[in-house]
Amino acid sequence: MDSPKSQPTWFQFLGFSLKSKQFQSNQTGLITVLFSFLYFFSLIPLSSAENSLVDSPHLNSEQILFITAKPGETTGYLDFYALTEGEWAPVLEKIPVHLGKSGLTRGEDKREGDGNTPAGIFPLKRILGKQKREIQNLEYTEIKKYHHWNDSSSSKNYNQLITHKEKGAVALWNSSIYDLLIVIEHNTKPAIPGLGSMIFLHPWNEDKPTSGCIGISKEILETIVLKLDGNKNPSILILSLE
Repeated sequence: MDSPKSQPTWFQFLGFSLKSKQFQSNQTGLITVLFSFLYFFSLIPLSSAENSLVDSPHLNSEQILFITAKPGETTGYLDFYALTEGEWAPVLEKIPVHLGKSGLTRGEDKREGDGNTPAGIFPLKRILGKQKREIQNLEYTEIKKYHHWNDSSSSKNYNQLITHKEKGAVALWNSSIYDLLIVIEHNTKPAIPGLGSMIFLHPWNEDKPTSGCIGISKEILETIVLKLDGNKNPSILILSLE
């Protein structure tokens, strides 16, 4: 973590006051959200003038999904917090999730086919599903039989949603794990060949790891989708707890 002098700045910057009721609370969920915030940002060096991170859209998030797991583990937990009237409050807490078969890795170290789930902080902008839905201010695509996602590193459409069949493209219509999904914007804009593709938060009812996505019960995913609001700049923070 940074020097003691800088800590109050970070607490206030992230929406916590050292005198607030939230900071004084001993609730397990709050400890999770505080630890996740502070641990993540302690890894990012500050420059003079408090770093250019001040301008980052992630730091304007009023809804954050926290995915936490121990190093090497293929299971973890999801906590969903929202900023309401100046205070962070839990929406969902301690929800079990399945991760990639190789566990978590730093986002910049993620490679196609390595079985890792990329760690980092990513905006949540797009939701896809196989039925009509009322989505709050986020891009929504109703999946049809012609929708594919390309995970071939040699394709010009690598890690992109496309509306035609081509080599290396996965038909989203053909699998129940794509009945509903939230796109985790890892390596999407731009998509660099080989650095990982198709990283989603999607339904998962099997007691085994995923190929690199985050798997969760469909019922919980339905709740998350209903609660997310694009006007609140939602993000997902995926973090390995050392």
